[in-house]
Amino acid sequence: MAKLYSFKLDEEKGIFFVKVKGFFQVEDAKIYLSEFQTIVNTINPSRYILIIDGRGQEKVAEHVVDDIEFVLKLYWIANFKKVIIIKPSSLASRMQVENCVRKINFPGIFVDSIEEAYNILE
Repeated sequence: MAKLYSFKLDEEKGIFFVKVKGFFQVEDAKIYLSEFQTIVNTINPSRYILIIDGRGQEKVAEHVVDDIEFVLKLYWIANFKKVIIIKPSSLASRMQVENCVRKINFPGIFVDSIEEAYNILE
């Protein structure tokens, strides 16, 4: 099974970069959450900007939508300096994420491109 995400911690720039892609199932979400939390537990999130590149994320099954909400809450409560999410390219996936964001009143910043995300940092 191919990994649907990657993590990159840039201590020098203070950026924790996460890239997600593909069709997440329940088991993928559980493994992702576990690995994400393991990294977060080794750093001081308030010193980092979290950038999530979700451009390659596909629409998930309805029973996995709760996992999206949970992950968004996790990003929020981890207390990162700032959370920037690059919106999924897929319209269906984007709508799922936007619905979750509205439902939990997520305070992160949403952008359309990696360039936009990095422009916010400058």
